Amino acid sequence: MTSAINYIRNGLAFAHRALADARNGTEEQLHFVPENGSHSIAWCLWHTARIEDLIINVRSQGKSPIWSEEWASKTGLPFDGFGTNMPDEDAQAIQIKDMEAFGKYQEAVWASTAEFLDNVTEAELDRELPTRDGGTETVGEGIQLHMLGHFNGHRGEINALRGMQGLPTVLQREGTH
Repeated sequence: MTSAINYIRNGLAFAHRALADARNGTEEQLHFVPENGSHSIAWCLWHTARIEDLIINVRSQGKSPIWSEEWASKTGLPFDGFGTNMPDEDAQAIQIKDMEAFGKYQEAVWASTAEFLDNVTEAELDRELPTRDGGTETVGEGIQLHMLGHFNGHRGEINALRGMQGLPTVLQREGTH
C-alpha cells in the first residue's frame, strides 16, 4: 500500500516536472494573456511557487517563507501577495524579469518541500491548521487541496495557454497531458 506521504511525494513530483517544463518558452510566450484572459504562464508559475512556499514553510512548519525581498528583486516580481484574489489587471501585470533566477527560487521551494516530506510523519499530516475562513483543515488536506489539486488545475491552464500559441503541452516528452 502506498503511504499518504508517498502519494503526496509522487503527485508533487509530477506537478513539479510540469511546472519546470512550463518555464520553456520566450518571454513573450510566458507572459501571453489571451483576450478576456486573466493569467499568463508566468503568473501561474509565480502563483504556484508562492502557494507551495506558504503551505509548506509558513502554514505547515511555522517557518519564514523562502520568498524574500531579495528574490523579488532578482525576479522582478512583487514582494507582497501570491496571486489569490488578485484582480485580473494586477495578474496580467505580473512579469518574471529573470526566468533563471525564478527557476532557482522554484527549485529552492521544491527542495524545502522534499525535506519536509522526508521528515514528516503520517500523524503530522493529521494535525489541524486554521484556515482563512475561520475553519480548520489538516496539513495533509492543505497539501492535497492547495497544492496537488490546485497545481494540476494550473497545469491545465498552462497547457491551454501553450496551445493557443502553437506550443506543445508540458510533459509532452513523457506522453502525459
